[in-house]
Amino acid sequence: MLSIFAPLVIIFIAMIFMFKRVDVRLSLGLSATGLFLIAGKLPQLFVTITQQMTNEKTVVPICTAMGFAYVLRLTECDRHLTHLLLAPLRHGRWLLIPGGIIAAYIVNMAIVSQSSTAAIVGTVLLPLLLAVNITPVIAGSLLLLGSSMGGELFNPGAVEIVKLAELTGQPVAKLVAQVLPINLLASITTLIVFCILAVILSQKAVLLSPEITKVDSDVAQSGKPFHLNLIKALVPLLPLALLFIIPALVQLPKEFSNNSVSIAAAMLIAVTAAGLTTPKESGGLVAAFFEGAGFAYANIISIIIVATIFTDGIKANGLIEVLRNALANRPVAVKITSLILPFTLAGVTGSGSAPAIAVMNVLVPVATTMNLDPVKIGALAAVAAQLGRTLSPVAAVVIMSATISKQPPLNLVKCVVLPLLAGLAAVIVATLCNWV
Repeated sequence: MLSIFAPLVIIFIAMIFMFKRVDVRLSLGLSATGLFLIAGKLPQLFVTITQQMTNEKTVVPICTAMGFAYVLRLTECDRHLTHLLLAPLRHGRWLLIPGGIIAAYIVNMAIVSQSSTAAIVGTVLLPLLLAVNITPVIAGSLLLLGSSMGGELFNPGAVEIVKLAELTGQPVAKLVAQVLPINLLASITTLIVFCILAVILSQKAVLLSPEITKVDSDVAQSGKPFHLNLIKALVPLLPLALLFIIPALVQLPKEFSNNSVSIAAAMLIAVTAAGLTTPKESGGLVAAFFEGAGFAYANIISIIIVATIFTDGIKANGLIEVLRNALANRPVAVKITSLILPFTLAGVTGSGSAPAIAVMNVLVPVATTMNLDPVKIGALAAVAAQLGRTLSPVAAVVIMSATISKQPPLNLVKCVVLPLLAGLAAVIVATLCNWV
């Protein structure tokens, strides 16, 4: 009993640290060290760190995806995609709320950083919303939802997809397809509930003007009209086309059966295409790519490393076996845990990646021993963490959306909490009824 009690105390302390807003990497890293110490396996800690720092299955896809995102920013292809998506919204007031969310959601598919998505879309979307008298708090809230509630899970370079591929050994394209129904159920439910609440609040406060006022945010900011380049607008979506459409049409060399190689190839080809659309920026293309890759390593790979050593520390103390025995013949408990735990931890920490990875590391192997679909368990954890992160007032995307809309982060959270809970509830019901 004592051998179980000590690691549980360390895990509990880690939760307290995260609740107190201590950096999630520091909280999990210190706790992992303690777990390995009491297990008498401290050298294994350094083995795991070394393995994860050079793990091609996570480092290559995630760093190349973020490098591509930085190239899109340099060449302004991301800005052109945003304008393309928002162009139809200028013709109808009723399109603005759902359309704004969907536009940000699509941009997040191409750019896996939520805060970057909010920054890119917000500068174009917010003036358009404010021009028709939609209040800043609703405008900021819909920007937050679109940027954060799950668009990145369509991208094969997303952290959760990459980690799930590593744990299950399945191709990323197949994983994205399997995550899609759960992701769409949560996202669409959240979207519908938010739109209903936004309309009610708008009507109650008379927030919408009778006529839509034409506005171009770029004109407002720079005094110059924006000229859409369709080719630039489509470049951000090129990696998705290369990874999901090309393999269905062409027999690729066997080297591309490796997830890391195929993702890196798609991102690098797209980087080249982005550079060709803006020849004057070609000199800074490589620097921008590696700046993005470095950002990914510092802010995303670091989280994967600490989340992995934390869960390995749990395994070293035999807690996974205890959990497996406790959940034996309780598949419903595994499913609910895979939803509630990452949702709660993400809401507390403001990180969607760390809770999702930690829960996946624990529950995906457990699922394989209980005749449960490990991909589904991982998908539930990934989607729940996205939702939980979106309602955390300390999440980077919440702070970015609040900054752009000039609203306190907590005000945005208050507007999205009911829709996000509705999205989580829909997934819980569908999971218990075996609909997804």
